[in-house]
Amino acid sequence: MEERRKVAGLVRDWLARERLSRDEFAHRTRLGRSTVDKLLVGLFSDRTLAVVEATTGLKLRELANAETDPTAAPALPDGPTIVVLPFTEMGGDGSQAHIADGLTEDITTDLSRLRWLFVIARNSAFTYKGRAVDVREVGRELNVRYVLEGSVRAAGGRIRVNAQLIDAITGTHVWAERYDRELGDIFAVQDEITRHVVAAIEPHLYAEEGNRAARRPPGSLDAWGLVVRAMGLINRVGQAQNEEARALLAQAIAIEPGYARAHALLAWAHWWASLCYWSPDPAEGYRQALRQAEVAVALDPSEPWARMALGITLSTDRQQERALAELRQALELNPSFALGRAMHGWGLLRAGHFDAAVEETALALRMSPADSFSGIYCAAHGLALLAARRFEEALPQLRSAVATFTAYLGHHNTLISCCGHLGLKAEAAQAIAVRNALGPPITIGRLRRNLAGFAHAEVFIEGLVKAGVPE
Repeated sequence: MEERRKVAGLVRDWLARERLSRDEFAHRTRLGRSTVDKLLVGLFSDRTLAVVEATTGLKLRELANAETDPTAAPALPDGPTIVVLPFTEMGGDGSQAHIADGLTEDITTDLSRLRWLFVIARNSAFTYKGRAVDVREVGRELNVRYVLEGSVRAAGGRIRVNAQLIDAITGTHVWAERYDRELGDIFAVQDEITRHVVAAIEPHLYAEEGNRAARRPPGSLDAWGLVVRAMGLINRVGQAQNEEARALLAQAIAIEPGYARAHALLAWAHWWASLCYWSPDPAEGYRQALRQAEVAVALDPSEPWARMALGITLSTDRQQERALAELRQALELNPSFALGRAMHGWGLLRAGHFDAAVEETALALRMSPADSFSGIYCAAHGLALLAARRFEEALPQLRSAVATFTAYLGHHNTLISCCGHLGLKAEAAQAIAVRNALGPPITIGRLRRNLAGFAHAEVFIEGLVKAGVPE
């Protein structure tokens, strides 16, 4: 396996030097994207290497077939790997086996859409159906780091699904959740649960990989390690973490200029820093975000983070029609992308589609209620409710957003507006005092300029006036 990792590293280095994306390389070699993805985590055949050698001029087969110690334990591929074991039908009579199998297949398919994640094929996973297995043994046999397993029980018109993500190396649980639903349309239920499972485990996988990368010496991290480390920092949404993440992403791009996800995350980090007024020149920060997002989409049009980053930066630039097209595309590429769904909702409210924004941000919040972006989800949903003039529903969401991410002035501004609409003079006054202690004093003029061109500007400013914010 050590030789296989070296082969994968040589190919990744060659792609970086040639500034080729994985899709471009797959097209040039005619190997197909899935074969290229496997190659870059050390899974390949001699035939694949022969094709790659003919394209690149690299000498790979001799290295791959070098003598190794047959007693050595196989090493894991560099990137994260997972298998979805067949979900267990708990009824005992097999009447709900089709539901369990359908969930397993749907979750496997949707996880496969996460381009950074190597997913074991369905046929290999189903060889474990009906067997009592030790996940650590499964990890060794399939050479994967993570195992997702679960169970299905249906009774009385209801279905209960339990799912858990396990680190196959240590046997420890990374994540677990239970879903209770009315059966109704079973296909709709399967789709809903699949989206929720994938949306829930993606941030946990990234966090685990980021923690693993953080334990390695900085000089030993490759582009993937730098990106997952940066992702963990971005999730924490603080200023110092944002600055460190941008530095790591710049290093990743220097190593692998064609890494679309690195450019997309850097676009998001610039956009977030400008939104929070951490950039010395927010306008220039937004321009940098837009440029990085455009590069990311050009490198890999099927990267959901790239589409989301481009969409939200276009929305900030008041190009709402183009923005919504990009944000929709991000969700078509990955329907379980909870943050992408929240940003789509934000784009919808800025464009004046308030009811649709409420629905979309509510779905984002339900899909990923506990990950570290939850303050953003609450804020987006609360803002959508405020824009739709559903002030009483907006209030608890906005209070939660402020409590989760106190350092962001925008959360305070929205809460002040909502309090103004509801006539909560004392709470509004307290919120103004807290907010003004964190940054430049809030004024109607500043917010009117910041919100110019957004459809929700009128209702937002109206609330600030009612709250007693000075001109």
